[in-house]
Amino acid sequence: MLDGVIAAPLTIFKDNGEIDYRETERYFNFLVEKGINGMFSCGTTSEGLSLSVKEHEEIFKLARSVASGKVKVIANCSSVRIEEAKELVHIAQKASVDAIATLPPLYYKVGEKEMIEYISKITEVAKDLPTYVYNIPSLAGTKVTIKVVSHLLEKNENFFGMKDSSGDFGEITRFLDLRKDFSRFEIAVGFDRAFFPMLIMGVNGTVSGPAAVFPEPFVKVYSLFKKGNLEEARKAQEKMIQISSAIGEGYDMSVLKKALQFRGFGNGKMRLPFMEYEDRNLKNKVEFAEKEI
Repeated sequence: MLDGVIAAPLTIFKDNGEIDYRETERYFNFLVEKGINGMFSCGTTSEGLSLSVKEHEEIFKLARSVASGKVKVIANCSSVRIEEAKELVHIAQKASVDAIATLPPLYYKVGEKEMIEYISKITEVAKDLPTYVYNIPSLAGTKVTIKVVSHLLEKNENFFGMKDSSGDFGEITRFLDLRKDFSRFEIAVGFDRAFFPMLIMGVNGTVSGPAAVFPEPFVKVYSLFKKGNLEEARKAQEKMIQISSAIGEGYDMSVLKKALQFRGFGNGKMRLPFMEYEDRNLKNKVEFAEKEI
């Protein structure tokens, strides 16, 4: 499910702050046409935590409609409130997505036992739908540990693994050791510089914000890797990092949103508390990157 290039699409807003669903549909089609393997809907890059339940529902349905069996749709069902997270799982099921993901408990510091209980409750609601945990300690405030993932794999047949945005290479390799006991375990990295090196180590793929703006270099790296052309894949990774770096490597969503506008989609608008990116030099960087594809 997490194999290959999983783009984390941005959410395109109108000038009045409402979601521009028509433009979003055109944008989703662009991603699919570029050869991505999946979409991670309503995640960090999507400004997912600022979207209402109804907006999540519409995005999930739109992503599923555009994907149309061509790519996988993983619905991020995360909220500070567990009841809302469960509600998001229900609407994701109705939208016929391929899998769901959830952040661990947010903001409040919790222990491993509490984290296991929280994620288990969401996994139970998902029933037969493959479920993943989204590890991004820099933003969530809590770290998903090997003990947590191991317990979830042991006790929940529909729990399959994680998206890891920690950037901790050593920890990721230790997570991979879980396959000795759980062959179904999947892990995708959310850190562009780790993509090719971690593919070599055995990760399934990447979930990337920059890949939602420039999917082409990410798709090239994965395609070459799958063909066994490792030296060419390494060179493609270097080019991919150049392009990702030009748009901030995903650390500033407003940069990604403005870069997407320069690629012909949307108006660069963000939803508060974020502001529209205003550095005009970005256009030159995007034009350079497009020539490098």
